[in-house]
Amino acid sequence: MCDALKKLMKEDFEEAKQVTKQETLLEAIKNLMETMKCTAEQAMVALKIPEADREKYSEKL
Repeated sequence: MCDALKKLMKEDFEEAKQVTKQETLLEAIKNLMETMKCTAEQAMVALKIPEADREKYSEKL
């Protein structure tokens, strides 16, 4: 397999992994909000989501 194809496959894999992580965190935020009756902000603090990323998740809720 050529190096360019390997690089492309690796980039695609990393992107897919990041999307999966984001989806998992969104689900965790929603679950905490529902079961613990907390706000989105409280759920993100509990999950230790960096402040810089919280707005991105808030927009998707």
